[in-house]
Order: sequence, then structure tokens, then C-alpha cells
Amino acid sequence: MPIAAVNMERLTSPAVIRELLAAHGIELRKGLGQHFLADANVLGRIVEAISPSPTDRVVEVGAGIGTLTVALAPHVRELWAVEVDSRFIPLLRAHLGPFRNVHILNEDFRDLDLASLGGDLLVVGNLPYGITSAVLLKLIGERESVAKAVFTVQWEVGEKLVAPPGPEVTRLAVHLRTYFEVELVRRIPKTVFFPPPEVDGALVRLHRLPKPRVSLSGKDWERTLALAFSHRRKTLRRVLLSLLSPGEVDALLAELGLDPRARAEALDFPELEKLGRALAQLGLFERNQ
Repeated sequence: MPIAAVNMERLTSPAVIRELLAAHGIELRKGLGQHFLADANVLGRIVEAISPSPTDRVVEVGAGIGTLTVALAPHVRELWAVEVDSRFIPLLRAHLGPFRNVHILNEDFRDLDLASLGGDLLVVGNLPYGITSAVLLKLIGERESVAKAVFTVQWEVGEKLVAPPGPEVTRLAVHLRTYFEVELVRRIPKTVFFPPPEVDGALVRLHRLPKPRVSLSGKDWERTLALAFSHRRKTLRRVLLSLLSPGEVDALLAELGLDPRARAEALDFPELEKLGRALAQLGLFERNQ
């Protein structure tokens, strides 16, 4: 579709982006993390990583001026362009007018009911860094509606999302990987954005797992992770002393075959699940509501 090709080239030009913003009287708001992709080659690599297909139903987080939207629209079945800043809606309507399969939503993605859009969604976007955690937690909570996701996040966040058990892993990363396979695809230099953010980005790809890595209930698993990552520098034994007496802690860890000197962040999925199941069976989660 020629119009898509023309718009893709225009919408990745810093000069054109600057002109569009000026023409519409838009001053970017730092609090919304508004940084627009301004490199056609990198846009192509992102689309390649997304690998859109004619059957895909796509939700874009933070459509902005429609750069990624225009690139994806010709290749997917249906696309919801979600943009919280109403100042960009006229621009989106102008750029996406030729695409009957695109729906523009002037909403906060965090408030959107994904199930209302159908199942097996593909969620994409250049995430404003300030809401990355909230978006990933939303995907966890509404994972039954999400088959795949491809996001640009801060490079440091991307590294932590794929970090193995140890000092670099985070509670969010373990929670996310319970339900999704997470892949760090590539580094995105900060220089390819307009205006450039302070740090480089990371392109990450998520695929929902056929089944979760643990069989513990979602609520008990969240409680387990909250406890395990509540005192990162403390040993497992010291963390559990907030729930049990020293003798009870030693007996429990011996029964579970867990090293009392280990830090909870170093435990793998089977070990964390074993710990969580034992605590749930002892009624400790309910006791500490």
C-alpha cells in the first residue's frame, strides 16, 4: 500500500515530527514519556521482531503520532491504537484514515479491558518508561487475553527481565516469567528517538507459555514472591523469621531441602513454589493479611 510506505518514511523523520508537533501546537510532556521513533531502519527491525500476520489482532500501547501503527496496519487483521494524550488523536486520525482495520482509542491502556477485544491478542508498543511495570503487571493479570507482546523498555529493565536467579533478578521478572517466555531481542540506541531519552532501550518479546511454570494459585504465588523479595539482602532463614520461630524455620527449611543461608532471590521456580506451597499449607499467608 503506497500511502503506508510514504507515511512510514515521513513519520520517522525528526524534521517531520518536529513540524507535526509545531503545527498542532503540541509541547511534549516529560511525565508521559513521549519519545518518538525516528529511524526507519530500526522501525523495520521492530516490525520484523513483531512478525505480524494477517490473522493478528493487535493492541498498541501509546500510539503517539502513529509511526508503528502505520507500519503494522497493512499486515494485521485488526489493530487498536491506544493513546492517552488527546492532543495526538487528530494526528492519528489523519495518518490512519486509509486503514479500515484500525480503531483509535483515546484511553489509558492500564484501564482497558483486554478481554473485551477478544483473545490471543498481540500487544506492542514503545512503552513510556514510567508505566513499564504497570503495563507488564496488566499483562500478567489479563494473560488469558494475550498470546504475545513486543515492547521497547529501558535497557536496564530488559536485562533484568531475562536475568537468571541471583542479585540482578527482580520480583516483576520472576512474576512475568511465570506465565511468559521472555526474550531480549536487541538494544535500541537512545539516539533513534525524538527527542532522545536519557538511556538506551531494549526490545523485548513475550510469548505466553502453554501453562504456567508453577501450579500454585495466583494469589499464593504473588504472596510467595512478595515475601521472597521483601528483604533482598536477607537470607532465607532471616526472611522466614518474620513468620515463624527460629526452631520452626530451621525445621521447615530442612524438610524442604532449602539452604537457610541462601537469599530468596537465588531460588529457582521449583524451589520458590515448594516454599510457597509449604507456607500456604501452614496458613501463614492468611495469618499475615
